[in-house]
Amino acid sequence: MTDRTSYALATSAADKEAVMRLRDQVYVQDQGRLDDAGDMAGTFDRFDAFADYILARLEGEPVGCIKVVRDSELGLPCEDVADLTEFKDGHRVVELGHLMTRPDVRHQMLGMALMREGLLHGIRWGATRLVGDFFVDDTGELRGFYRSLGFVALCKPYPDERFAGAPLSLVAGLDFAGAAERVPGSHGKERQLLEYFFGDYAERRRTYLQQTDGPALASGSH
Repeated sequence: MTDRTSYALATSAADKEAVMRLRDQVYVQDQGRLDDAGDMAGTFDRFDAFADYILARLEGEPVGCIKVVRDSELGLPCEDVADLTEFKDGHRVVELGHLMTRPDVRHQMLGMALMREGLLHGIRWGATRLVGDFFVDDTGELRGFYRSLGFVALCKPYPDERFAGAPLSLVAGLDFAGAAERVPGSHGKERQLLEYFFGDYAERRRTYLQQTDGPALASGSH
């Protein structure tokens, strides 16, 4: 995206309304995955007390968002369908979800930029690993883009009944340090992608540890 695009946490009532409008525009009107924008109240949205939404604005107009959920006594949304015990062991884990962009601004790298903003927000929380719940590709596998970043499947594909038609989804996880270690040995477009997301991970992790005087492990205290 251009320098006309800004990213900020959704903190005001107006910001939260903008998130719901985007959900209606994308999941209801454009994709038909929900009958109503409020249909997630009893599922993914029940974690909102432990989540932040990041809004993307183009010249001040909300055009996209992503949700970042930190681990808590409720666990993570993905744990409704996948056992993350081993993946979470010794790590602080965040979950990304509801990555949405308005149809008229797609194919402009906005989705990638929002995903990076979500990743950086997780790192600022001290996260060392990331999970997400993804719609599968036409072969029933994790989409190639996510595999190229280093995501690995943590469960078998399952029908996601939160959405109309119960599309096949799967939970996948990513280790930040492992992804960053791949940067030096990568080439071409793969290197560009990895550098964009993880090239400064080590520096950001050091900054976090300096600010907190030690490593952050998975726990209920956030």
